[in-house]
Amino acid sequence: MDLRQLEYFLAIVEHGGVNRAAQHLHVAQATLSQGIRQLERELKLSLFHRTGRNLVLNPAGQLLVEPARRVLGDIVAAEDIMRGAREMQVGSITIGTMPEMSSEAVAAWSASFTRLYPDIRIDLSEFPSARELCDEVLAGHCELGFTTFPIPTDNLERVELGVQRLLLVMPPGTPTDTTGPFELTRLRDVPLAVSNSARRENDIVTSILRRESVVPLIRAQVPNRHAQMTLVLNGAASAFLPLRMATAAHRLGAVVVETSPGIRTPFGIVHRPGALNPAARSFVVQSHADLARRNARITELQAAGAALLDAALTADDELDSRKHTMPKGPVD
Repeated sequence: MDLRQLEYFLAIVEHGGVNRAAQHLHVAQATLSQGIRQLERELKLSLFHRTGRNLVLNPAGQLLVEPARRVLGDIVAAEDIMRGAREMQVGSITIGTMPEMSSEAVAAWSASFTRLYPDIRIDLSEFPSARELCDEVLAGHCELGFTTFPIPTDNLERVELGVQRLLLVMPPGTPTDTTGPFELTRLRDVPLAVSNSARRENDIVTSILRRESVVPLIRAQVPNRHAQMTLVLNGAASAFLPLRMATAAHRLGAVVVETSPGIRTPFGIVHRPGALNPAARSFVVQSHADLARRNARITELQAAGAALLDAALTADDELDSRKHTMPKGPVD
């Protein structure tokens, strides 16, 4: 018995006869009939009642239908798995970001994936807003989009990754009261640098400050977050930066404080409805796992009494140390 014989057998069952089965499989009727006769000889059983030119399943044939379907289904599944394995060895993933979800952050989250699949190229682009990013994903120009939520469309699948925390990052040497969070009502006299491109984030910060009756003192408007951090480190202004950049600024000497009320924005990945290709699907799973691991460790350290910044610094150090000891390439 071989797979082709089972395929012929099921085609006759599902298409109601030799003629239609042969047309479906694009083979000659004689070839199909010969294959069925060979199958019956090997099984030492007749599978059909033959009434003139018609074939009707007999009891033995009925017993074979479900096992044959399972065998061919398993073969198709195995072929899909192997096709996915081949696709994971080469190719590329197109990823879009927005200013609030900077390319630097996405590149950091992709580190585990690139270590596991070094031959998969990541093509990373940044778009001015969530709307333009979503349009690019809907059009198929980007397979994945990293964005803050909500998004301006219901036509994309969402994978929530967590909540982005903004901290106030101040120039080195800035005196602060370390007994608690920095009250936003004290921000009136603090010069700020804001990113022109992070429009959604600016709207969120402005809305929160308005509720606190605070009019921010804008010292500088710059193109991106890296320019914000440069101004902070040079002592020109303070800035609201996400936790990952805040920890980097702290390591360079900046003073980082939590605020009250806190500023939080949910974020995640969007993609078109339907199954992702294996590389993109693996990227989503790996990003989700890495962020969940980091967030869980930060939460654990905070529960033990650590401040958010200290917990993030410790978690990043531990995860970086673990990365350096991990083997490269897929693990068997």
